[in-house]
Amino acid sequence: MTTCRNCVAQLLGACDGDYCHAERVGLIEQVERLAADRGHTLSPFEKTKGHPLWTAHCEVCGLQVMYTLDPEPGVMAIHGDLIESDCSGALSGGL
Repeated sequence: MTTCRNCVAQLLGACDGDYCHAERVGLIEQVERLAADRGHTLSPFEKTKGHPLWTAHCEVCGLQVMYTLDPEPGVMAIHGDLIESDCSGALSGGL
């Protein structure tokens, strides 16, 4: 699941570090929707060296979210406090 499968994205040079670009884009879109629904402002994702795991945080409240292309059995591909809680700065930001 984590490795590039030589699809069109790979042929166009989109895959990075042998990880499937199409799977990553889908997960990033899900994380962005979940974060926006909770009022969070996401930082850029950073890859964990040696693992198919990317982490971002809310630039307002600091809560983290992670996605992985190779989750353990029973573990969600997207997880973290950010998707479980509303942004603490979202309510006071406009006042």
